[in-house]
Amino acid sequence: MTKQMHTGRAVRRILITTGLVGSMMLVAACGGSSDSGEAAGESAPAAAEEAAPAETAASEEEAPAELIPIKYVQPWVIQGESAGQFAAVREGFFAEEGLDVEIIPGGPDVRAGALLASGSADFAVMNPAGVYTNRQEDIPVVGVGGINQADGLFIMCKTSTGIDGFEDLAGKKVGIWVGGGEAGIQAATVKAGLAVEDVEWLPQKFSMEEFFNDAFDCASATEWNEKHVVYKEGYTAGTDVNELRPTDVGLFLPGDSIVTLESTVAERPEVVQGLVTGTLRGWQWVCSSEENRKAGAQYTVDAAPDLDLDLQIIQVNEMCSLMSQGPAAEAGMIGDMVQSSWQQSADAALAIGQLEQPADVATAFSDQFVAAVPADYRKITWQ
Repeated sequence: MTKQMHTGRAVRRILITTGLVGSMMLVAACGGSSDSGEAAGESAPAAAEEAAPAETAASEEEAPAELIPIKYVQPWVIQGESAGQFAAVREGFFAEEGLDVEIIPGGPDVRAGALLASGSADFAVMNPAGVYTNRQEDIPVVGVGGINQADGLFIMCKTSTGIDGFEDLAGKKVGIWVGGGEAGIQAATVKAGLAVEDVEWLPQKFSMEEFFNDAFDCASATEWNEKHVVYKEGYTAGTDVNELRPTDVGLFLPGDSIVTLESTVAERPEVVQGLVTGTLRGWQWVCSSEENRKAGAQYTVDAAPDLDLDLQIIQVNEMCSLMSQGPAAEAGMIGDMVQSSWQQSADAALAIGQLEQPADVATAFSDQFVAAVPADYRKITWQ
Protein backbone atom coordinates (compact mmCIF):
# COMPACT_ATOMS: atom_id res chain seq x y z
CA MET A 1 0.00 0.00 0.00
CA THR A 2 2.81 2.41 0.80
CA LYS A 3 4.41 1.83 -2.58
CA GLN A 4 1.09 2.51 -4.29
CA MET A 5 0.64 5.77 -2.37
CA HIS A 6 4.15 6.87 -3.27
CA THR A 7 3.37 6.14 -6.92
CA GLY A 8 0.22 8.21 -6.60
CA ARG A 9 2.24 11.12 -5.26
CA ALA A 10 4.62 10.88 -8.21
CA VAL A 11 1.74 10.93 -10.68
CA ARG A 12 0.26 13.98 -9.01
CA ARG A 13 3.60 15.76 -9.09
CA ILE A 14 3.87 15.04 -12.81
CA LEU A 15 0.36 16.36 -13.44
CA ILE A 16 0.98 19.49 -11.42
CA THR A 17 4.28 20.19 -13.20
CA THR A 18 2.69 19.54 -16.57
CA GLY A 19 -0.12 21.95 -15.73
CA LEU A 20 2.35 24.64 -14.74
CA VAL A 21 4.38 24.26 -17.92
CA GLY A 22 1.18 24.30 -20.00
CA SER A 23 0.02 27.49 -18.30
CA MET A 24 3.32 29.22 -18.98
CA MET A 25 3.28 28.13 -22.62
CA LEU A 26 -0.26 29.44 -22.99
CA VAL A 27 0.74 32.78 -21.49
CA ALA A 28 3.75 33.02 -23.81
CA ALA A 29 1.57 32.22 -26.83
CA CYS A 30 -0.96 34.88 -25.88
CA GLY A 31 1.83 37.42 -25.35
CA GLY A 32 3.29 36.67 -28.80
CA SER A 33 0.05 37.62 -30.48
CA SER A 34 -0.07 41.05 -28.81
CA ASP A 35 0.40 44.16 -30.95
CA SER A 36 2.84 45.53 -28.35
CA GLY A 37 6.01 43.58 -27.54
CA GLU A 38 6.42 45.61 -24.36
CA ALA A 39 2.91 44.72 -23.27
CA ALA A 40 3.63 41.07 -23.90
CA GLY A 41 6.78 41.22 -21.78
CA GLU A 42 4.81 42.74 -18.92
CA SER A 43 1.80 40.41 -19.11
CA ALA A 44 3.69 37.09 -19.09
CA PRO A 45 5.41 37.56 -15.72
CA ALA A 46 2.18 38.87 -14.24
CA ALA A 47 0.25 35.83 -15.47
CA ALA A 48 2.95 33.48 -14.19
CA GLU A 49 2.84 35.16 -10.78
CA GLU A 50 -0.93 34.72 -10.65
CA ALA A 51 -0.70 31.06 -11.73
CA ALA A 52 1.99 30.07 -9.25
CA PRO A 53 -0.11 30.44 -6.06
CA ALA A 54 -2.94 28.44 -7.65
CA GLU A 55 -0.57 25.61 -8.59
CA THR A 56 1.00 25.65 -5.13
CA ALA A 57 -2.44 25.45 -3.53
CA ALA A 58 -3.40 22.54 -5.77
CA SER A 59 -0.21 20.73 -4.82
CA GLU A 60 -0.87 21.24 -1.11
CA GLU A 61 -4.47 20.07 -1.39
CA GLU A 62 -3.77 16.93 -3.39
CA ALA A 63 -0.59 15.65 -1.72
CA PRO A 64 -1.56 13.10 0.97
CA ALA A 65 -0.16 13.27 4.47
CA GLU A 66 2.92 11.18 5.15
CA LEU A 67 2.21 7.86 6.90
CA ILE A 68 3.62 7.36 10.40
CA PRO A 69 6.02 4.38 10.51
CA ILE A 70 5.08 1.80 13.15
CA LYS A 71 6.79 -1.44 14.22
CA TYR A 72 4.31 -4.06 15.43
CA VAL A 73 5.64 -7.21 17.18
CA GLN A 74 3.57 -10.39 16.85
CA PRO A 75 3.06 -13.06 19.52
CA TRP A 76 4.85 -15.74 17.52
CA VAL A 77 6.54 -16.43 14.20
CA ILE A 78 4.51 -15.60 11.10
CA GLN A 79 1.39 -17.76 10.95
CA GLY A 80 -2.39 -17.53 10.73
CA GLU A 81 -2.51 -16.27 14.32
CA SER A 82 -1.58 -12.85 12.88
CA ALA A 83 -3.78 -12.93 9.76
CA GLY A 84 -5.85 -9.94 10.92
CA GLN A 85 -2.76 -7.78 11.28
CA PHE A 86 -1.49 -8.78 7.84
CA ALA A 87 -4.93 -8.09 6.35
CA ALA A 88 -4.93 -4.63 7.91
CA VAL A 89 -1.66 -3.94 6.07
CA ARG A 90 -2.60 -5.52 2.74
CA GLU A 91 -6.15 -4.16 2.61
CA GLY A 92 -4.97 -0.65 3.50
CA PHE A 93 -6.79 -0.37 6.84
CA PHE A 94 -3.68 0.82 8.69
CA ALA A 95 -2.88 3.26 5.88
CA GLU A 96 -6.37 4.73 6.19
CA GLU A 97 -5.52 5.40 9.83
CA GLY A 98 -2.36 7.21 8.73
CA LEU A 99 0.02 4.40 9.68
CA ASP A 100 2.72 2.57 7.74
CA VAL A 101 2.89 -0.64 9.80
CA GLU A 102 5.78 -3.08 9.68
CA ILE A 103 4.92 -6.53 11.03
CA ILE A 104 7.73 -7.89 13.24
CA PRO A 105 7.63 -11.68 13.82
CA GLY A 106 7.80 -12.96 17.39
CA GLY A 107 9.37 -16.21 18.51
CA PRO A 108 11.10 -17.97 21.42
CA ASP A 109 13.92 -15.42 21.60
CA VAL A 110 11.82 -12.28 21.06
CA ARG A 111 10.99 -10.32 24.22
CA ALA A 112 8.32 -7.92 23.12
CA GLY A 113 8.35 -5.96 26.37
CA ALA A 114 12.07 -5.27 26.06
CA LEU A 115 11.63 -4.17 22.45
CA LEU A 116 8.93 -1.71 23.50
CA ALA A 117 11.03 -0.41 26.38
CA SER A 118 14.05 0.17 24.17
CA GLY A 119 12.06 1.95 21.47
CA SER A 120 12.77 -0.82 18.95
CA ALA A 121 9.03 -1.45 18.61
CA ASP A 122 5.89 0.63 19.08
CA PHE A 123 3.23 -2.03 19.68
CA ALA A 124 3.07 -5.74 20.38
CA VAL A 125 0.64 -8.59 20.84
CA MET A 126 0.84 -10.56 24.10
CA ASN A 127 -1.52 -12.13 26.61
CA PRO A 128 -2.44 -10.35 29.86
CA ALA A 129 -0.10 -12.55 31.90
CA GLY A 130 2.74 -11.04 29.88
CA VAL A 131 1.46 -7.56 30.64
CA TYR A 132 1.58 -8.26 34.38
CA THR A 133 5.05 -9.83 34.37
CA ASN A 134 6.45 -6.96 32.30
CA ARG A 135 4.96 -4.41 34.67
CA GLN A 136 6.51 -6.31 37.57
CA GLU A 137 9.86 -5.83 35.82
CA ASP A 138 9.17 -2.06 35.65
CA ILE A 139 8.32 -2.12 31.94
CA PRO A 140 5.07 -0.09 31.91
CA VAL A 141 3.22 -2.13 29.30
CA VAL A 142 -0.53 -1.57 29.05
CA GLY A 143 -3.24 -3.40 27.13
CA VAL A 144 -5.13 -1.20 24.65
CA GLY A 145 -7.22 -3.72 22.71
CA GLY A 146 -8.34 -7.33 22.91
CA ILE A 147 -8.01 -9.92 20.16
CA ASN A 148 -8.69 -13.37 21.64
CA GLN A 149 -11.40 -13.34 24.27
CA ALA A 150 -10.32 -16.88 25.22
CA ASP A 151 -6.74 -18.07 25.57
CA GLY A 152 -6.07 -20.80 23.01
CA LEU A 153 -3.48 -22.67 25.07
CA PHE A 154 -4.28 -26.10 26.57
CA ILE A 155 -2.68 -29.53 27.04
CA MET A 156 -3.14 -32.79 25.16
CA CYS A 157 -2.75 -36.06 27.07
CA LYS A 158 -2.72 -39.53 25.56
CA THR A 159 -5.57 -41.63 26.93
CA SER A 160 -3.08 -44.40 27.70
CA THR A 161 -1.75 -42.24 30.56
CA GLY A 162 -5.09 -42.42 32.39
CA ILE A 163 -5.28 -38.63 32.63
CA ASP A 164 -8.85 -37.36 32.34
CA GLY A 165 -8.54 -34.03 34.17
CA PHE A 166 -6.10 -31.62 35.77
CA GLU A 167 -6.51 -33.39 39.10
CA ASP A 168 -4.84 -36.44 37.52
CA LEU A 169 -1.57 -34.64 36.73
CA ALA A 170 0.13 -35.40 40.06
CA GLY A 171 3.47 -37.05 39.37
CA LYS A 172 3.01 -36.80 35.59
CA LYS A 173 5.37 -35.32 33.01
CA VAL A 174 3.83 -32.28 31.35
CA GLY A 175 5.52 -30.26 28.61
CA ILE A 176 5.18 -26.49 28.83
CA TRP A 177 6.52 -23.49 26.93
CA VAL A 178 8.47 -21.75 29.67
CA GLY A 179 8.29 -17.98 29.75
CA GLY A 180 4.54 -17.36 29.49
CA GLY A 181 2.99 -20.48 28.04
CA GLU A 182 2.73 -22.20 31.42
CA ALA A 183 0.50 -19.72 33.26
CA GLY A 184 -2.97 -20.94 32.38
CA ILE A 185 -2.12 -24.63 32.56
CA GLN A 186 -0.40 -24.40 35.93
CA ALA A 187 -3.15 -22.16 37.31
CA ALA A 188 -5.77 -24.70 36.23
CA THR A 189 -3.76 -27.40 38.00
CA VAL A 190 -3.75 -25.37 41.21
CA LYS A 191 -7.48 -24.71 40.90
CA ALA A 192 -8.03 -28.46 40.52
CA GLY A 193 -6.49 -28.94 43.98
CA LEU A 194 -2.83 -29.69 43.26
CA ALA A 195 0.28 -27.67 44.00
CA VAL A 196 2.52 -26.57 41.15
CA GLU A 197 5.26 -28.76 42.63
CA ASP A 198 3.06 -31.87 42.40
CA VAL A 199 3.64 -32.03 38.65
CA GLU A 200 6.89 -32.60 36.76
CA TRP A 201 6.93 -29.65 34.38
CA LEU A 202 9.34 -30.10 31.48
CA PRO A 203 10.42 -27.51 28.89
CA GLN A 204 8.80 -28.35 25.59
CA LYS A 205 10.23 -27.71 22.15
CA PHE A 206 8.11 -25.59 19.86
CA SER A 207 6.70 -28.73 18.29
CA MET A 208 4.92 -31.93 19.34
CA GLU A 209 8.02 -34.09 18.94
CA GLU A 210 8.20 -35.13 22.60
CA PHE A 211 4.50 -35.94 22.58
CA PHE A 212 4.83 -38.24 19.60
CA ASN A 213 7.87 -39.93 21.17
CA ASP A 214 6.16 -40.50 24.56
CA ALA A 215 8.66 -38.29 26.38
CA PHE A 216 5.70 -36.47 27.98
CA ASP A 217 2.42 -37.68 29.41
CA CYS A 218 0.87 -34.42 28.25
CA ALA A 219 2.08 -31.67 25.93
CA SER A 220 1.12 -28.05 25.47
CA ALA A 221 -0.81 -27.12 22.34
CA THR A 222 -2.71 -24.22 20.84
CA GLU A 223 -6.17 -24.38 19.36
CA TRP A 224 -4.92 -23.00 16.05
CA ASN A 225 -1.72 -24.96 15.52
CA GLU A 226 -0.42 -28.01 17.42
CA LYS A 227 -3.87 -29.51 17.96
CA HIS A 228 -4.31 -29.89 14.22
CA VAL A 229 -0.77 -31.18 13.78
CA VAL A 230 -1.58 -34.01 16.21
CA TYR A 231 -4.86 -34.96 14.56
CA LYS A 232 -3.27 -34.78 11.13
CA GLU A 233 -0.98 -37.58 12.34
CA GLY A 234 -3.98 -39.85 12.83
CA TYR A 235 -4.82 -39.35 16.52
CA THR A 236 -8.50 -39.09 17.47
CA ALA A 237 -9.93 -36.81 20.15
CA GLY A 238 -11.45 -38.76 23.04
CA THR A 239 -10.12 -42.06 21.77
CA ASP A 240 -6.38 -41.49 21.62
CA VAL A 241 -6.10 -38.03 23.19
CA ASN A 242 -7.83 -36.07 25.95
CA GLU A 243 -7.80 -32.28 25.74
CA LEU A 244 -7.60 -30.37 29.04
CA ARG A 245 -8.40 -26.66 29.09
CA PRO A 246 -8.37 -24.11 31.93
CA THR A 247 -12.08 -23.55 31.25
CA ASP A 248 -12.66 -27.15 32.44
CA VAL A 249 -12.08 -25.88 35.99
CA GLY A 250 -13.87 -22.56 35.48
CA LEU A 251 -10.80 -20.53 34.60
CA PHE A 252 -11.62 -18.20 31.71
CA LEU A 253 -8.45 -16.45 30.58
CA PRO A 254 -8.15 -13.91 27.76
CA GLY A 255 -5.48 -14.42 25.11
CA ASP A 256 -3.80 -12.23 22.47
CA SER A 257 -4.10 -8.54 23.27
CA ILE A 258 -2.70 -5.36 21.71
CA VAL A 259 -0.21 -3.65 24.02
CA THR A 260 2.03 -0.60 24.08
CA LEU A 261 3.77 1.55 26.67
CA GLU A 262 1.95 3.93 28.99
CA SER A 263 4.00 6.77 27.51
CA THR A 264 2.69 5.98 24.02
CA VAL A 265 -0.87 6.15 25.29
CA ALA A 266 -0.20 9.51 26.93
CA GLU A 267 1.84 11.12 24.16
CA ARG A 268 0.47 9.56 20.94
CA PRO A 269 -3.18 8.62 21.58
CA GLU A 270 -4.12 9.17 17.92
CA VAL A 271 -1.52 6.59 16.86
CA VAL A 272 -2.80 4.11 19.46
CA GLN A 273 -6.33 4.65 18.19
CA GLY A 274 -5.26 4.04 14.60
CA LEU A 275 -3.40 0.84 15.46
CA VAL A 276 -6.31 -0.56 17.50
CA THR A 277 -8.88 0.42 14.88
CA GLY A 278 -6.81 -1.06 12.06
CA THR A 279 -6.15 -4.33 13.89
CA LEU A 280 -9.78 -4.93 14.84
CA ARG A 281 -10.95 -3.91 11.39
CA GLY A 282 -8.46 -6.36 9.90
CA TRP A 283 -9.77 -9.25 11.97
CA GLN A 284 -13.42 -8.33 11.44
CA TRP A 285 -12.77 -8.30 7.68
CA VAL A 286 -10.90 -11.63 7.76
CA CYS A 287 -13.53 -13.45 9.82
CA SER A 288 -16.55 -12.05 8.00
CA SER A 289 -16.51 -14.54 5.10
CA GLU A 290 -14.91 -17.78 3.96
CA GLU A 291 -13.33 -15.95 1.03
CA ASN A 292 -11.74 -13.38 3.34
CA ARG A 293 -10.47 -16.07 5.71
CA LYS A 294 -8.66 -17.71 2.82
CA ALA A 295 -7.29 -14.32 1.77
CA GLY A 296 -6.04 -13.63 5.30
CA ALA A 297 -4.35 -17.02 5.41
CA GLN A 298 -2.77 -16.33 2.02
CA TYR A 299 -1.38 -13.03 3.27
CA THR A 300 0.55 -14.93 5.96
CA VAL A 301 1.82 -17.40 3.37
CA ASP A 302 2.92 -14.51 1.17
CA ALA A 303 5.01 -13.28 4.10
CA ALA A 304 6.38 -16.77 4.90
CA PRO A 305 6.20 -18.96 1.75
CA ASP A 306 7.19 -22.17 3.59
CA LEU A 307 3.86 -22.19 5.44
CA ASP A 308 1.14 -24.67 4.53
CA LEU A 309 -1.88 -22.70 3.28
CA ASP A 310 -4.45 -25.28 4.42
CA LEU A 311 -3.07 -25.19 7.96
CA GLN A 312 -3.12 -21.38 7.97
CA ILE A 313 -6.80 -21.43 6.96
CA ILE A 314 -7.44 -23.73 9.92
CA GLN A 315 -5.54 -21.32 12.18
CA VAL A 316 -7.60 -18.38 10.96
CA ASN A 317 -10.84 -20.28 11.60
CA GLU A 318 -9.73 -21.10 15.16
CA MET A 319 -8.73 -17.50 15.81
CA CYS A 320 -12.12 -16.25 14.62
CA SER A 321 -13.73 -18.66 17.07
CA LEU A 322 -11.54 -17.61 20.02
CA MET A 323 -12.14 -13.90 19.50
CA SER A 324 -15.91 -14.32 19.36
CA GLN A 325 -16.33 -16.34 22.57
CA GLY A 326 -17.29 -15.33 26.12
CA PRO A 327 -17.88 -11.60 26.62
CA ALA A 328 -17.53 -10.97 22.87
CA ALA A 329 -20.37 -13.38 22.12
CA GLU A 330 -22.56 -11.63 24.68
CA ALA A 331 -21.83 -8.19 23.25
CA GLY A 332 -21.78 -9.26 19.60
CA MET A 333 -18.54 -7.27 19.21
CA ILE A 334 -14.86 -8.18 19.14
CA GLY A 335 -12.04 -6.40 20.92
CA ASP A 336 -13.33 -5.78 24.44
CA MET A 337 -11.05 -6.19 27.43
CA VAL A 338 -13.18 -7.33 30.34
CA GLN A 339 -12.17 -6.55 33.92
CA SER A 340 -13.21 -9.96 35.27
CA SER A 341 -11.20 -11.83 32.63
CA TRP A 342 -8.10 -9.71 33.18
CA GLN A 343 -8.52 -10.18 36.93
CA GLN A 344 -8.59 -13.96 36.49
CA SER A 345 -5.38 -13.74 34.49
CA ALA A 346 -3.71 -11.71 37.26
CA ASP A 347 -4.94 -14.14 39.92
CA ALA A 348 -3.64 -17.09 37.89
CA ALA A 349 -0.18 -15.52 37.52
CA LEU A 350 -0.09 -14.86 41.27
CA ALA A 351 -1.26 -18.38 42.16
CA ILE A 352 1.64 -20.03 40.31
CA GLY A 353 4.28 -17.61 41.55
CA GLN A 354 4.80 -15.59 38.36
CA LEU A 355 3.87 -12.46 40.31
CA GLU A 356 5.34 -11.54 43.67
CA GLN A 357 2.28 -9.53 44.71
CA PRO A 358 -1.24 -8.91 43.39
CA ALA A 359 -1.34 -6.87 40.20
CA ASP A 360 -3.14 -3.55 39.91
CA VAL A 361 -5.50 -4.78 37.19
CA ALA A 362 -7.25 -1.44 36.68
CA THR A 363 -4.01 0.20 35.51
CA ALA A 364 -2.91 -2.73 33.31
CA PHE A 365 -5.33 -2.01 30.49
CA SER A 366 -7.45 0.75 28.99
CA ASP A 367 -10.64 0.16 27.01
CA GLN A 368 -11.00 3.74 25.73
CA PHE A 369 -9.53 2.96 22.31
CA VAL A 370 -11.68 -0.11 21.66
CA ALA A 371 -14.75 1.91 22.63
CA ALA A 372 -13.87 4.49 19.96
CA VAL A 373 -13.59 1.94 17.12
CA PRO A 374 -16.59 2.18 14.74
CA ALA A 375 -19.10 -0.58 15.48
CA ASP A 376 -19.00 -1.87 11.91
CA TYR A 377 -15.33 -2.75 12.41
CA ARG A 378 -16.11 -4.86 15.49
CA LYS A 379 -19.41 -6.52 14.69
CA ILE A 380 -19.46 -10.34 14.87
CA THR A 381 -21.08 -11.49 11.65
CA TRP A 382 -19.97 -15.13 11.87
CA GLN A 383 -20.85 -18.15 14.01
